[in-house]
Amino acid sequence: MNGGSGRSRFGLFILLRRLRFPLAVVVLVYAVAVLGFTLVPGVDPQGRPWTMSFLQAFYFVSILGTTIGLGEIPHPFSDLQRLWGTFAMYATVVSWLYALGASFGVLQDPVFRRILHEGRVERAVRRLREPFHLICGYDDAGSRVARELTEDGRRLVVVEIDAARADSVDIEDLTIHVPTLAGDASDPKTLVLAGLTHPKCAGVVALTGDDHVNIKIALTARLLNPELPVLCAVRDHASHARMAASGADYLINPDDTFAERVALSIRTPSLHVIYESLTTQTGTAFDDVQKLPRGRWLLCGFGPFTLALRRHLERLDVETVVVASELDASCDARNSVRGDPTDPAVLRAADIEHATALVAATPLDSDNLAIALAGRALNKRIFIIAREVRRRNAAVFRAAPVDLVTLSGYVIAAEVLRVIRTPQLWTFLRLARDQDEAWAAALLARMREVIGDEIVEPWSIECTPLAAPTVSDALGRRECVTIARLMLRADPGTGFEHAVPLLLQRGPSRELLPALDTALEPGDRILFCGRAHARFAMRGLVISHALPALPPAPDAATAALEAA
Repeated sequence: MNGGSGRSRFGLFILLRRLRFPLAVVVLVYAVAVLGFTLVPGVDPQGRPWTMSFLQAFYFVSILGTTIGLGEIPHPFSDLQRLWGTFAMYATVVSWLYALGASFGVLQDPVFRRILHEGRVERAVRRLREPFHLICGYDDAGSRVARELTEDGRRLVVVEIDAARADSVDIEDLTIHVPTLAGDASDPKTLVLAGLTHPKCAGVVALTGDDHVNIKIALTARLLNPELPVLCAVRDHASHARMAASGADYLINPDDTFAERVALSIRTPSLHVIYESLTTQTGTAFDDVQKLPRGRWLLCGFGPFTLALRRHLERLDVETVVVASELDASCDARNSVRGDPTDPAVLRAADIEHATALVAATPLDSDNLAIALAGRALNKRIFIIAREVRRRNAAVFRAAPVDLVTLSGYVIAAEVLRVIRTPQLWTFLRLARDQDEAWAAALLARMREVIGDEIVEPWSIECTPLAAPTVSDALGRRECVTIARLMLRADPGTGFEHAVPLLLQRGPSRELLPALDTALEPGDRILFCGRAHARFAMRGLVISHALPALPPAPDAATAALEAA
């Protein structure tokens, strides 16, 4: 990261190279004017001939050319000197105007402005002393990720190819200044300039909206900084394998993710509430359990979104009918209707009166809103899901007769934030999907009892000397450190923090909902969820001077925790 000064020198070189002719004209005009005043004779008050010295001539031409003022020095001029002074005045002023115009032209030159911009960003990145994430792409997903992470106090650097979007970072109400580079993230030089090889770079998030560009970003990051975790948004299923082979650690497909959440709401609705409470900033365990209907679903629009949703619904034995103007070979007369889904007659042909759910998933927000309005008019009881393509239309979708709205940018942002904030949460939710409704309902009831109606906060504790020195010291002394002991409050006799252990990772093994009396070992990672105060208290406890001792009877401790 030592190219900032070189880039500045390169910018200065371009400036001087573009101005060399205008500057040469100024120097030449000044030289001729000065030389003329040293040669043109004048007459002093005593009538004796005289000529200016070079110092007197240079001084007079200087105040003449800059129009500071006039004064005939050191004696009143002769007519010949006044004639030369008139010529020198016009010549120097014109040369200055020409040089200034050329200077403004260089300053407006796109190449020069880009060099200055890159130099500013590179200096800002080089001054970063805290871990930061490199976000490539600043669309709906990128802006939401930036807003949420800066509110957490995390440092970011943004790369965005669209200059207007890049400029919008500075005018958004972000709590921390975010260096933003307007450039092509598929260019390795751009990524290096934005801090890819910086020792404090903590990860790369590829959200450009182009699978090929995201693959190039993942490949560049893997080759230039192999230790960095890389998160990539992906749209086309054909790009999944290439992106994973390029080095992406996490693949986020918004269509698959939303389809999985819909299937989750149908199969295990309690787990969907847990999912929402753990992954949203305002989620609580007391959110309503929304049971989506089974029955017959109409999927309006044909594309990756409806294909992913149809695939997940068919696994649950839910009948689906695709309604679209263009269909492929996988659609036949039994499971599809060809026609414009915004046309009420086409919806009637799809038997919307007997359908239980309607999904408006075309690429246009206006069409999706029209489908929702037509569907509600034809079937008052139908459950309507609408796909929102542009975040700017959020107010219109809120006013529409829609039960559930999905925005791809929001889905991607939620997954990215989940991975960055609590990477262990990704593992827990993936394992929890394999559980049944009884298991999810029991966990939800426990969360409601322990956490109450406050916002649910997930966090991890890792039993390592760096992350939890107090726990590591206790384990080094062969003390018994259980999960319940980590949850004790600092003041003796005040009970346990309002938290629930969700996952214990020990090497390659994963244990869901570990018991409170589980003895911990060095290197263990425990995922908790609970109140914000519990998160701060427990993280402070593991770096304090000593762990509090458990009450004499483990059963009493467990009972006290359950009572809490």
